[in-house]
Amino acid sequence: MLLKAIEITALAVPAAMWYTFHKWLDRDILGDLIAGALIGVFWEYSTEALWSYHMMVNIYKDIPLAIIFGWGVMFSLAVFVSEKLYILLFHAKQEDEHDLRVFITDVIAAFIVGLPIEKFGLVCGLWDYHYEILNWSPARDPIFRMPYEVLVGYALLMMIAPTFVRFWHEKFKNVIEGEL
Repeated sequence: MLLKAIEITALAVPAAMWYTFHKWLDRDILGDLIAGALIGVFWEYSTEALWSYHMMVNIYKDIPLAIIFGWGVMFSLAVFVSEKLYILLFHAKQEDEHDLRVFITDVIAAFIVGLPIEKFGLVCGLWDYHYEILNWSPARDPIFRMPYEVLVGYALLMMIAPTFVRFWHEKFKNVIEGEL
C-alpha cells in the first residue's frame, strides 16, 4: 500500500511543483520538467537492466512513469538550487550559464537534491540495485550510506543534465503552449 501511495504522489508532484513555482516564485518550470523527463527516459532506457522497480504504471519493460516524472522534478529542482547556489557562492546578481563555475554548483545541487531522493526511493523499496551486475564496492558514504559509485554517478550526470535543461527548457515550454 505504501508503494502505491508513493507512486500516486509521484505522479502528481510535477503538476504541484509547476503550480508552486508558477504561483509563488513567478517561475515557469514546465520546460524544465519536460527536459528533465527526457533525460530520465534516456537514463532509464539505457540502464534498465541495472535496477528493478516495484511500481504499477510502466511505460516500457520495468521503467515506471513515476520515475520519468521524478527525473523531471529532480532536474528542475537541481537547476533551481544550482542557480541559487551560484548567486550565493559567487556573489552574482544572476547565474551566468556560460561560466564554468556552474558545474560546481550543479554538482553540489546533485548532492542536495538527488541523493536524498535516491535514498528515499531505496529505503522505501521503490527500487533495488542489481549489485551483482553493477559490481559496486561495499564502501558507503558516511552521510547517505550509499555506494560511492552513486555519488560519482550523480556528480557526472549533473555535469551534463542541468545544461541540457537550461538550454532546452524554453523551447519545450513553447512547444507545449503551441508555439514553434
